[in-house]
Amino acid sequence: MKKRLSIKDLLHASWKNFIEHFMDWLMLFGVQLIVLFGFFICCAASLALAYYFFVELCLFKCALSGYSKLFTVATISIISVVSLFFMVIFPIMYKQNALDLVFNRTMSGFDVNNRFFSYAVAMFVYWMVVMIASCFGFLPGLFLAQRWRFVGLHLLYHGGSVREAFRSSWHMTRGYIWFLVGVSIIQWVIFSFCSPTLVLIVLAIALNRLIDANMYKQLHIEDDKNILLCSCES
Repeated sequence: MKKRLSIKDLLHASWKNFIEHFMDWLMLFGVQLIVLFGFFICCAASLALAYYFFVELCLFKCALSGYSKLFTVATISIISVVSLFFMVIFPIMYKQNALDLVFNRTMSGFDVNNRFFSYAVAMFVYWMVVMIASCFGFLPGLFLAQRWRFVGLHLLYHGGSVREAFRSSWHMTRGYIWFLVGVSIIQWVIFSFCSPTLVLIVLAIALNRLIDANMYKQLHIEDDKNILLCSCES
């Protein structure tokens, strides 16, 4: 028999996790802002450099040396790629740290492990399939998005194959589609309300990740109980 999930309990547990580790979330978000700022500076420098090459070198034939040009372009490119890499990694870090708190483990902080790559691959497949399904209508895309909602969290918590993560998420979300849709709406409202303020956006990002992690924990425990019950009956 399925245990009825409570949005109130999810919000209460997530808020408690956030308050207890507020400074950790603030530090994680602060470092991400620094990286994001560096990325924008590199993008601006790249555009300025491209403009300089076009105007000065092509129109006025006034050039830097070949070595200097190559060094400048290479430096900006490397910094941009590294910054972009961390911009992709940080959202995964939020999910990993949320899982750590919910399952009473020490926060991973800025630790990057091999599960992050599996997560990135799984999310690429996830969004491709959801977008293709959405071409056939809003409901098919919504249905698949919610049924496979915990693919990434399964990989971060358990590891294993991408295929197994899709199967596990499909199994544990059975019967909870509209509940998950309701939670998604609440998360969107939280983010929309908090995003205009820099301080509150930390709350929105962390709270939404913790809500997902708490939902995953409850559904994961319930799914394990159902599997154990079926094994005993057989």
